[in-house]
Amino acid sequence: MKRPCASLSSLLLAATAWAGAAESATPTHWNTFRGPACGVSPWANAPTDWDGPSGRGVIWKTPLAVAGVSSPVLWGDRLYLTEATDKERAVLAFDPATGRQLWRHVVEDGDKTTALPSVSDYGLAMPTAACDATGVYALFGTGDLAAFSPDGQLLWRMFLGRPTIGYGFSSSPYVVNGLLCVQYDHHAAGRVVALDTRTGRIVWDVDRSRGASWSSLMVVPDAAGKPLIVANANGSTTGFDLAGNVVFDVDGATGEVAPSPAWWEGRVYAVNVGSRLFCHRVYGEITKLWDVGGHLSDTASPIAVRGRLFMTTGGGYLTCLETDTGKKLWTQRVPGGYASLVASGDRLYALGRDGNMQIVAVQDSFRAIATCALGEPADATPAMSAGRIYLRGSGHLWCLGAQTEGKP
Repeated sequence: MKRPCASLSSLLLAATAWAGAAESATPTHWNTFRGPACGVSPWANAPTDWDGPSGRGVIWKTPLAVAGVSSPVLWGDRLYLTEATDKERAVLAFDPATGRQLWRHVVEDGDKTTALPSVSDYGLAMPTAACDATGVYALFGTGDLAAFSPDGQLLWRMFLGRPTIGYGFSSSPYVVNGLLCVQYDHHAAGRVVALDTRTGRIVWDVDRSRGASWSSLMVVPDAAGKPLIVANANGSTTGFDLAGNVVFDVDGATGEVAPSPAWWEGRVYAVNVGSRLFCHRVYGEITKLWDVGGHLSDTASPIAVRGRLFMTTGGGYLTCLETDTGKKLWTQRVPGGYASLVASGDRLYALGRDGNMQIVAVQDSFRAIATCALGEPADATPAMSAGRIYLRGSGHLWCLGAQTEGKP
């Protein structure tokens, strides 16, 4: 089954324009959780051969003082990461060419009189930061949101209120057209808010009652190519335009929704373990096309690429479906993982919690390409650039790839 990739190409081009990329050498940046195209890399040359213990295929690795699950994000010559303990929360910047730490700045607690939220082992830095040419925007499980310039100057900060949510708050923000969009769903309240990236001024703020959600925003093009902000939560998947108006609101996966949605050719795919995988067409007449059960995503977000939808579970099932019909093409046992799936060219990357990356072919039958060992556990979703993978392990930040391929 071979599918046209016109919708993916338009999404990548639109993401470039929305992010404001100007440099011809780096037309697209990996500047948010799952990158600019819902996990599908703009570059088709991600590495397929590395071994952390021996150093093969390792460009650099930098020790991290604090373990975490937030992912690195990349804009030009800055690679950003967040970390948190019960003492302080911080944003870090690295040189993507060498791994050298450039700066680290603490984000002050906006409410020092209130106890910190009780969270799981994943802590208070589960959301992945977002970035653009102006700087980096970091949201923490304390309710603190802060912006720093590329050279580390504090631009602004805001306190959104303590979230009331089990396991810890994890929804990652998204930058689009100068707006920083935040999905802030928790047990006590819910809202989707858009802020001016330069000043922190609230541009619009939509209250909603969906209960807690651990899912992250995605931004996709509407039928005219304009950006839609898609939020996923218990029982519904909602699309907003850049003015905060609801464009669609469809039935979604129920329960404690952790996976972010997938996207393919005007369709949104929402899923959660114990519920269903729902496919809705949101172009033209909005309608549900199909839903299925089976080995559904529990933590990792699914990905749609080349007409196929992939899901993985913490228990170690990797499943491939047809995007058009929901027909199951195959299921394969792999090491269980919490990191969301990413793809480069015709290859799918599934990271196990043990640090082993399963690389498989994007096709109608299962075909393993490689298994690459990091040498330490890893739960963070990978980031990509030309010929490179940036990966947060339990003890290091890694840059993987061939020394002679591309530029980070």
